[in-house]
Amino acid sequence: MTRPLGPARGRVSGSGPFEARGASAAGLVAALTVATCAALVAAPTMANLSESIAIRSAASEAATALLRARSHALTRNVHVGVKFRRNGDRYEWALYRDGNGNGVRTAEIARGVDRPLGLAIAWTRRDITPGIFSDMRVPDPGSPGAYLSNPGDPIRFGTSDICSFSPAGESSPGSIYLSDGRNRMAVVRVLGRTAKIRVLYYRRGERGWRK
Repeated sequence: MTRPLGPARGRVSGSGPFEARGASAAGLVAALTVATCAALVAAPTMANLSESIAIRSAASEAATALLRARSHALTRNVHVGVKFRRNGDRYEWALYRDGNGNGVRTAEIARGVDRPLGLAIAWTRRDITPGIFSDMRVPDPGSPGAYLSNPGDPIRFGTSDICSFSPAGESSPGSIYLSDGRNRMAVVRVLGRTAKIRVLYYRRGERGWRK
């Protein structure tokens, strides 16, 4: 009597390679789904990080220009002012020397009394400019509970847009507001007698400024 043949050793019931392929495809789809979800979650975080780095870099550039002006005032024993200006298709921080002992003034720059030092610090940020959000009320960093007025005046040193440093290293007090035009702002504040520089940051929708 002939016995029926049993399954060969090592043979696996089912469809063999087709099942493995199906399992691999399902795993790939699952992995792609997880990766896509992770990317969607991470995208806003990366955008926020990029905005934060950009505004901080711009604030650092502005602070560096102020420090350069103060250094020239100390080493040359003369009043030195720094002014943001357009030069062709780019912007820069230009340094001026006081010509009559009363500080650097816009009117005297125009008359040639206060003359350029021949030193200008290029503004490399194309995505950040001096500015204040105009479509919303921005908290005043110097007056809790108050809001900034006149958003068209982002560089404020008294009634001037020039920060002037004395031979003793003192400064005209004031602020430079920077904006990316979307979500982020920074303010570079200069304290008068000490000429210390303090930088604060603001994000759209927040109640106040932060370090």
